[in-house]
Amino acid sequence: MKKTLFLFALLLSCMMLLAQSAGDVEQTGDKRSVLTASIEKAHKQMTSLSAQFTQRKSSTLFTEDAVQKGKLNYKSPKMLRWEYTSPKAMTVIFANGKVMLKTDKGTVQNPNKMLNEMGTMIISTINGSFLNDASNFSARYYKNSKSGAITVVLTPVNKRIKAYYSKMTISLDAKTLLADKVVMQEVNGDITTITFSDKKTNLTLSDSLFK
Repeated sequence: MKKTLFLFALLLSCMMLLAQSAGDVEQTGDKRSVLTASIEKAHKQMTSLSAQFTQRKSSTLFTEDAVQKGKLNYKSPKMLRWEYTSPKAMTVIFANGKVMLKTDKGTVQNPNKMLNEMGTMIISTINGSFLNDASNFSARYYKNSKSGAITVVLTPVNKRIKAYYSKMTISLDAKTLLADKVVMQEVNGDITTITFSDKKTNLTLSDSLFK
């Protein structure tokens, strides 16, 4: 049974790689420089972001995916409120270098390292800090020859992050250059896919949201 699940996870990973390569052309040299400059400019112009998200986790241990939905609020440079609304209410807040987990049972400070790393990676996709984060990630950039959509593949080089994740793939909107989808592959074969929708930028967000 474990062998079958492992093969299924391997097949899923291969399908994801094939889907990524269909029509995608790697951007190198001057093309990469122009692209990263455009992404950096778009993220610098964004002071805040509000959006809905769907988080789907595929695990080698379970036959069905775990699906959670919610909303996020981000305030530049590194304040994030990640609020799950279904199937169970729960809020994770990343602010001032600290992590808070809020549930109906109360608040927990710095709940676990993996949650902290996940938050760091999500924030890096929102504020574009992955562009200049060579100490944590090795990055490759792709542009689809038909749609113009951008895909960024990040491979962890930091030992701390490598302990949890083997790769992260970010799909950027061709016009706004903001993340539409983030796929995080864990070292154990599990895959977490986060899809963003109803994105609104540069709203006025109160600091009280992040407390």
